Amino acid sequence: MSEPTTLTVAVCISNEVTLSDFVQPIEILAAINSAPAPLAPWFEPLDEVPYRVVFEYLAPSMDPIVSASGPSLATLNPTKTYAEVEASGQQFDIIWVPAGPRPDKFTGVDRTPKEEIDFIRKQAPKAKYIISVCSGALQLALAGVLSGKRATTNKAFYRVITETASSAKDIQWQPKARWVIDGNVWTSSGVSSGSDMALAFLEHLAGAKLARQMRSIVEIPEVSSEDDQFAQWHGLV
Repeated sequence: MSEPTTLTVAVCISNEVTLSDFVQPIEILAAINSAPAPLAPWFEPLDEVPYRVVFEYLAPSMDPIVSASGPSLATLNPTKTYAEVEASGQQFDIIWVPAGPRPDKFTGVDRTPKEEIDFIRKQAPKAKYIISVCSGALQLALAGVLSGKRATTNKAFYRVITETASSAKDIQWQPKARWVIDGNVWTSSGVSSGSDMALAFLEHLAGAKLARQMRSIVEIPEVSSEDDQFAQWHGLV
């Protein structure tokens, strides 16, 4: 068997990031790296998985990132800055975008660091996959990635996100969807749906056997991409 292909993953973060939008999903995706030596001894080794993944955590600076819940929770140390990546010319295979700062609650103006939006805009054309969780879809919209595409986002903030991204008139926002796939762009609804999408993405990359193994470890019930009770909860349908 040929050597597996290494996929580079850029996790786009800044202060006020939602940790649960990427910590568990990235742990799920990292199961690819242990496929030949499974996490549980009774699982079947999967030598045929064609990929491995390497993660970088990118931020505007190398200062520890404080999450949306404030400094009382864990902080995260970036591995590179957006400027360093641009200077090196590195192209990532997968762009993973969790929720960042929410738009200003009075003006509706987006507060995502410019460096992050610029990075997504420049990387998107050559990336193999572009993925957002929760209001990370707003960053994709503002970077022009969702133009002409179907996408979804957190239903609690659906209206403010779609209004903030209103300059992109041709985005086909889906009010009822747990996650949406349009070409190489994957977008999910809020928090836990990111893990559902991550399991679907793991199956897409590495097959159903590994996805089932990982699902049994993290104990996440299987749902479909259309299983969205929160659209009705928030009066979107």
